[in-house]
Amino acid sequence: MSLLAVPTLAAIDQTIRPSYIRQTAGDIDQWQRIPLRSEQRFSRRASQIKVAIQTRGPSMQGLIRIPGAPASNFDTGAGLTMVDLINTGDETSGYSEIVALEILFTQSALGQSYEAYVADAVSK
Repeated sequence: MSLLAVPTLAAIDQTIRPSYIRQTAGDIDQWQRIPLRSEQRFSRRASQIKVAIQTRGPSMQGLIRIPGAPASNFDTGAGLTMVDLINTGDETSGYSEIVALEILFTQSALGQSYEAYVADAVSK
C-alpha cells in the first residue's frame, strides 16, 4: 500500500452504503446521473462534498460533478479515489440542494462496475 492511499482509506466511513452501484457499458462521452439516497447523512446544501469512487479491476478515469457546478477529474488507480466537489452558490444567497451527482467516464472497461457515495460534506 502506498503512503498516499492511507489517508484516503482512513477518511471513508465503512458504515455508509454506496449511493450508487452501476456496471458501466463501456460508453464514454456521456454524462450519467447518480441519484443520491435521501437517507444519506449529509447536508443537502453543503458548500462542498467529498465523494468516494471505488472500483474493481482496471483503473477508471473521468469527470464528476454536482449538477450545475464545475467538474473535477478522477482516476481510481488501484480501485479507490476521493474527489472534492464544490457546490454552486455562496454564503449570502445559499447553496444549491445536492440531490444527484453526474459522472462521465473517459476510460473504463466494458462491464466494469463502480460504487460512488458521499463520504463527507462541508457546510459553511
